[in-house]
Amino acid sequence: MELLNNKIYKIVIAILFVAISMNGFSQCKNFTKKEGFPALAPYTHNGQLTSAKFIPGDEAELEMTFNGGNDYRVLIVSQEMLGDVELKILDKTRKVLFTSKPGDEKPHWDFRVKNTQQLIIQVKVAEMKDISNGIVPEGCISILTGFRSSAAAEKLLKLSK
Repeated sequence: MELLNNKIYKIVIAILFVAISMNGFSQCKNFTKKEGFPALAPYTHNGQLTSAKFIPGDEAELEMTFNGGNDYRVLIVSQEMLGDVELKILDKTRKVLFTSKPGDEKPHWDFRVKNTQQLIIQVKVAEMKDISNGIVPEGCISILTGFRSSAAAEKLLKLSK
């Protein structure tokens, strides 16, 4: 009987752990839908959703392929409690192509790709100097990529003149 109770206890703990993990991912997904997708306009989302929980001082790197003949927007959305988040984009030789400014609410870079290439996207959360209550904040950061045809963008540009 005691062995059965021990197994049930372990199963309940495992289910609880999975439920908490899924809830955290769901919160990031909902945050991204609400804050990120509208900020991509007039670009079309590429269908990839890259989001994770971060704490101050965390950084991550992601390699993405960008197809020639398109305009792109790479956008970072982050929850306010994390403070400043830096977006940096590098080429394959690690030459910095773009760095966001400190304090940007939704750091992004709009650019045109002539030839298909891979770029490195770096995201870094600033360190927090004062954590008065001793609780380190944790929040979602999402990297969103939108695209549009360069030819279509040129057409829109000519119409607006």
